[in-house]
Amino acid sequence: MRSHLYRLFGKRFLDRRIKRIYTELLEKCEQSNCYEFDYYWEIWGILWYPWTLEINGKYHSFSVNDLSYKDLNKMCDLGLIELVEEFPNHELKDERDHKRYRLLRVDGNPSA
Repeated sequence: MRSHLYRLFGKRFLDRRIKRIYTELLEKCEQSNCYEFDYYWEIWGILWYPWTLEINGKYHSFSVNDLSYKDLNKMCDLGLIELVEEFPNHELKDERDHKRYRLLRVDGNPSA
């Protein structure tokens, strides 16, 4: 597995956390046959959930339990994902900072 990831990503992934997130995201997108995903955080009354990632309208969890915009921005900088759309907060109900991203292949082109 390690050699496969090294061949696939080369030296772009010095950060194990980003590699883990991208690998899981790629796997979940391939299973869903959809390469765009939404990321946002929600307020549930007094309780709040720090983040939500949806692919094809379905919530997905990750082994990294504190996925943040910092991680997504780093993946954008590395050319692994791209920001497709930012939803205006006045159009949202309970979610905040809702953004849609597209997973890119390692060569920087869209996956689908």
